Amino acid sequence: MPRKTNDRLMKEHLIICEGRDGQEFLIRYLNSQALSYDPRFSDDIQVNDFGGNSELYKYLEILKNTSGYERLRSLMIIRDAENDAETAVREIQSALRKADLAVPSEPHLWTGDVLKIGFVLFPTCGDIVEDGTLEDLCLAILAEPQAGEILKEIDSFLMMLGEAHQRDFPRIFKNRLHTYFSVHNDYVSFKIGEAAAAGAFDWRSERLDLLKRFMEKMF
Repeated sequence: MPRKTNDRLMKEHLIICEGRDGQEFLIRYLNSQALSYDPRFSDDIQVNDFGGNSELYKYLEILKNTSGYERLRSLMIIRDAENDAETAVREIQSALRKADLAVPSEPHLWTGDVLKIGFVLFPTCGDIVEDGTLEDLCLAILAEPQAGEILKEIDSFLMMLGEAHQRDFPRIFKNRLHTYFSVHNDYVSFKIGEAAAAGAFDWRSERLDLLKRFMEKMF
């Protein structure tokens, strides 16, 4: 199983992601039945949390001096696109450049010889980037067949609160996902990783195909 430790490198392939939610989501995906056709996903990839987006460069500098770094064969970075996907791309490239590491010219592209490096952004995880977050991806891969209809009701509820009670939802992606969790008996009060473990997401969704294909190339 991919390790969650951040203080040593145990595997030849490393994914670093923004925040604990992303880390837990990826660990659950790597260990899902959807990827069981290749045991390297669960056995040979470590997932670490690099913290907030502004901490990426600092994390990369520390990583280069971490025990086991010399054995790394591939390093993948993944974070939210947030409200400006193009800026997110430039921030990752800048952090890699400052850390004197190989810099992919675009998302979903591996570069480098001794150490391959690549990056993608939630929610698309592909070469075409869009504004959004991990939560947006989670909302798109909910396993419950009625999830779409439930989300329509949630959107109506949130809109009513906004209009009738002057509620503002600057992080609507979190409001939508966690409202969905709260009205599902199996996921109430859960964080993303806990909901993933409880079966909230369809790991075979086509929305994950680009991420899967990118990770296959780590090997």
